[in-house]
Amino acid sequence: MIEVENISVQIGNKMILKPTNFFFKKGKIYGIIGPNGAGKSTFLKVISGFLPPTHGTIYFLGKRLIKPDPKISVVWQKPYLFQTTVYQNVAYGLKVRHMNKNKIKTKVKEILQKFQLEHLAMQKATYLSGGETAKVALARAIITSPEVLILDEPTASMDPQNVYEIEQIIQTFSRQLKMTVILVTHNMFQAKRIADETLFFHSGHLIEANQTQMLFEQPKNELTKKFIAGETFF
Repeated sequence: MIEVENISVQIGNKMILKPTNFFFKKGKIYGIIGPNGAGKSTFLKVISGFLPPTHGTIYFLGKRLIKPDPKISVVWQKPYLFQTTVYQNVAYGLKVRHMNKNKIKTKVKEILQKFQLEHLAMQKATYLSGGETAKVALARAIITSPEVLILDEPTASMDPQNVYEIEQIIQTFSRQLKMTVILVTHNMFQAKRIADETLFFHSGHLIEANQTQMLFEQPKNELTKKFIAGETFF
């Protein structure tokens, strides 16, 4: 699905992301964990095509990725919504793909119901709470049925009930669409709940990657063990 081949990112004299290799498989959910400044968000920007690597190559569906691809949807930690209604925000991706108006109306109604946002359809996005904004941004990203969904702290501004709902939605759509999901989270419990595999970054290095249960219960690297144990040597 996405192949990361020896990518690195250098800004000035600082190496933000050290040489990294990984292969993301179709239909799996990947969690990315690590302390602040570990290179997690930089890694997301590179694999989504928004930041060219200093060295190395990204392949998406077998082709070199050199710019954002419409089959990859991204929701950043502080998502930007258009200054129009929730309905118009969610419908945007379908409109630019020239979908039939009636079909757009049906699809938007369906996804707003799944996200429990139907009562906000005509609400201006500028008046939404942080949690509502995050849900609308996620609905807008998913409605186009992307091959890959990339999320940077998707539930950071949500209460526990909304966190649970969003995690259920992510898992459901990943299964239904066979959609690969790659999410950065500071909540290790979230990674344990929904990720099939988890990657641990530290100081720009991909330190360890494994099936989630194995990584948390039997980490191989000492840095991983200390991070999971909550040691604050970082």
